[in-house]
Amino acid sequence: MALKKIYLEELSRIQERVNSLLEQALLATEYDDAQGGAPGTWSPPVDVLETESAYLLYAELPGIQREDIELAVHDRRLELSGRRPPLGENRNFLRMERSYGPFRRSFDLGAPLDAEKISAQFQQGVLRITIPKRTPTQVPVEEGS
Repeated sequence: MALKKIYLEELSRIQERVNSLLEQALLATEYDDAQGGAPGTWSPPVDVLETESAYLLYAELPGIQREDIELAVHDRRLELSGRRPPLGENRNFLRMERSYGPFRRSFDLGAPLDAEKISAQFQQGVLRITIPKRTPTQVPVEEGS
């Protein structure tokens, strides 16, 4: 049973990586050079945790303003996107290792999501998203007449 869980976790990581590569390729085709940065060159690291009642995502977004972050929910998928602006024009860089420009990440989550109760807090460059799972609704069955 434990071995099956390891295989499923590894398959999930592979699927997430393939999704990320496909999204970067799609983002590159939609990219507008006027916005600056190189398309698809960076993807913020994200930790995803699951509890009994919710998913928790922690995304590292240094150098990004809160108003430049977008979240969307589609069925069981959460999409996180935004843009990190360049440091400024007319700078004489001796070395440039940080990436900037648009990014887009999406996460397929296993359980139905309660989109109305999702919350997000942005503090010190870390975005914390709490995504409650939708609980099944019990429908009472009444005696017919």
